[in-house]
Order: sequence, then C-alpha cells, then structure tokens
Amino acid sequence: MLFDKKRAQNLLLEFTLAGLNLSNLQWQRFLRLDNLLVQNIDELDLTRTDPKMFILKHYLDSAAAAGLMTEPAGPVLDLGSGAGFPGLPIGIIKPDWPIILAEPRLMRLAFIDQALAVLGLPNINVYPHKVGASFSLPIDSIITRDFGPLKDILELAAPILPEGGRVFLMKGSQAEEEIAEAKSCPAWSQFGDPDVKYYRIGPLERSFLTLKKIKAPKAKSFLKPRWSYNSLEIASRRNSQFKAWLKLLEGRNLRKYGQTLASGHKIVKEILSGREDLILGLLAVKPRDLDGFQVNDRVPVYFIRPEIFPALDVLGTGGPLIWLKTPEIPPWDINMSRLNPWLLVPFQDPVNVGAVIRTAAAMDSAVVLLKEAASPYHYKAVRTAGPAVFQVPLFRGPGYKDLPDLNRDDLMALSPRGLDIYQWTEPSGGVGLVLGPEGPGLEALWPENKKLSIPMKSGVESLNGAAAAAMALAILKTRHRQELTD
Repeated sequence: MLFDKKRAQNLLLEFTLAGLNLSNLQWQRFLRLDNLLVQNIDELDLTRTDPKMFILKHYLDSAAAAGLMTEPAGPVLDLGSGAGFPGLPIGIIKPDWPIILAEPRLMRLAFIDQALAVLGLPNINVYPHKVGASFSLPIDSIITRDFGPLKDILELAAPILPEGGRVFLMKGSQAEEEIAEAKSCPAWSQFGDPDVKYYRIGPLERSFLTLKKIKAPKAKSFLKPRWSYNSLEIASRRNSQFKAWLKLLEGRNLRKYGQTLASGHKIVKEILSGREDLILGLLAVKPRDLDGFQVNDRVPVYFIRPEIFPALDVLGTGGPLIWLKTPEIPPWDINMSRLNPWLLVPFQDPVNVGAVIRTAAAMDSAVVLLKEAASPYHYKAVRTAGPAVFQVPLFRGPGYKDLPDLNRDDLMALSPRGLDIYQWTEPSGGVGLVLGPEGPGLEALWPENKKLSIPMKSGVESLNGAAAAAMALAILKTRHRQELTD
C-alpha cells in the first residue's frame, strides 16, 4: 500500500505531540486507516471536517478515549459510529476489546467494511442499523462521540445497558451544561453521578464523561442475543466477503476457489442434515428466514441487507443460501469397473449437467465430466441436481474430441442416427454412454457402428441430451432386469 510520505510524517508528529506512543503494528494500522479514508472521503462523503482537524478529532481524540475508558467486561457499542469513529481507533489501541460499530448509512458501512478488511481487527463487528427499542444484542458499555445531548443518550442507553454497564461520552468543553440539563430526564435516576475528565487535543478542549448504570433494566429480551446463531451482518456490496461470494456465481471461478453457493429450501435442508462437512456458512436476510432449518451452532450465519441480497440470490428463491466447499473431482480411468452404464458428459449448460447428475443418481450410475462440461457445482447445476451432486460418483475426463481415439467397444455415443439401442448387445463389462455437446453433437466424430440411437417418431430431429441419457439408462436397466429373470 502506497502512502503519502508527507502526510504520514505529519500524522506521526501529531501523535507524538499528543503523547500517544504507538507500537509499530498500531502505527501501521493508523496509516492504513488514514490512507483509506483519504482515498474515499469525497466519494463516500465520509466527513466534512478539514483534513488537518480530522487527524485531531477522529484519530487522536478517539485514541485518547481508549486510555480513559474502563476496560469493558463485554462488547462496547460504538453508537452512531459514522465512518468508524471512535470505534476503529479504539480497536487499534485495544485490539482485544470486543467492539460493535452501530451505523445504518450505506456509504459509511461501505467504508467500515473496507477498513476492517485492511486493518485486521477480528474483535470488531458491525450492527448496520439504527439503535433503538428493538436493539437486543448483549453489550457491556456504550461509547459515542458528539452523538447528541447527554439526556438523549441516557434515554437510549437505559433500556439496553445491564446493571453495572457504563456510558462513555466524548464531549467538548461544555459538559457541565449538558449534565445539568440531563438531570431532569427520566433516565437520569438509573445512573450514578458522572465522572468527568478534562483534557486537550492540540487546540481542542475536550471532556470525557463516564456514567455507570446502577439500576437493572426492565425485563427484556436484550439480555439474550437477537439470534442464537454464530452470526455476522453484511451491509455493503464493498464488503470483501460479499465480493468473494459474487465471484462464485461465475462458473470459471468455481474450480479456482473450490467453493459454491446453493439455493432452494429443500436443497439447503438436505445439505444441512447430510453434508455438514461441506458447509462453510448460511446466508439470509433476517433470522426468521431460518425458521424450520436445523442450524448447528458451529455453522456461521451471515445476515445480509435486503437491498444487496438479491445480487447473490440470482435464482430469486428468497433464501437462505448455503455456502459450500466443493469436493475434489478425481480423474477418470477408463479401466474402472462399472456395474451400471456410465454417462460421459460434455454439456456446457449447467442446467443440463445438473439434470444428468440427477438422472445418474436415480439409475445408480456414475458421471464422467468431459473437459468441455460446465462445473457440476455451478449454482444452476446444484439447483437442478439437488443433493445428488454430492452423492453421484463424479470423475474428470478428457475432451470429447479425444474420446474416439480410445477406440473401445465399451464406449458408445448416443445419437439420433445409429444402432437401435433396443437391438444392441451391451458388452459384458458394462458401457460408457457418450453424450454429444449442445449444438454440433458427435455426428462427425464417431463411426456408425459406435453410435446408439433411441427410436423416435418421424419428423423429430433429436432428444435433449439429458432426456436421451435418462431414456437410455432406463432401457438398459430394464434389459438387465429381464436378463436376470429369464
């Protein structure tokens, strides 16, 4: 990451003058944060403070607050975090403290997502909503910087803070006036007398107020998490994990990343109950979207803002989506034994690939995915195949143009013109049925004596490849049963 050398030197000077001695890691994180803020300040409308002053107001004042706070026993809620202040600097100074940044505005959230990605602060999470009566995450304390009058903050804090919890307020030099005004508000009696510390940041006169909750809150569900899942919230398209999921919707990335997204209530339920080893997480809009699903508490759940969820839910299922590891597909060996016919598939349409896999599952067959074939883990293929995609034996094969060179009696191509499959005698060791690619088929590549056809009504040009595979397997399976009963 490239830094403005002159600005970096000025930043270091300001920290030194403020008496804030940073470790090398803390200093590098502040540099990354500043660099990111300067790059995005106009585009995301992050702050209208003069660049010189936001070093004082945003960085130094927030860092100083970390030294004035009592160490929390649980999560600290940064109320009205904006672009992540004071929460991000406090997290840099105190990386072990759990912090929740509460901010509803999308452009600010986009910046926070980027900042967390470059800062590497795993104990900071985001609450992408306004904090109000519905807030129910368990917290130990609240911190805010000029969020509003003290009386308003106490009214908001009283119902959501536990007994013994603290409110930390970063204020200007007129704190006593706010304290006098707040004494008349109903929530005042629930807090002890404020502790006030005055300090200076450069030319700024500041005060730091600490108020301790002395009365238990009314009985309310906020003492429990809003959901019992291992959950995270994602509110921005710029979130690095969100962008990684978008890449999984492109077929060419599936093998590269070894992951996929699957959708459909039935599929998600079956995978949750049968293939926990593959599950990386669940994606939903709200907790009630998971009603009726058996979600293990080890499965991460990502709650995604409704305005950006459709970008991932491309099939319009409404969710939830399931994020999966894709099993490695082993290479095909033509000499593998096969009790039932195998299907060799070059289809580039993932829907057709999924349909063939579903057919293979029903007929107890295996599938060789030729070089041209779409990934069986493409979201369209998984939606069509269902859990069968993880049940059917899958193998990686050569290109379909290389198959005739094998010149074997146990490889036959399905074609509109060829030997009548009802009259053909299957080799004793089984057969591999080669399906033609969409469009050109296999007509020019295979000799007539290596083609099998399903008799059709005159005037019908051909069958869909997946349908032809299903019919061929059914015909051969029926013959096997007849032979056993004869």
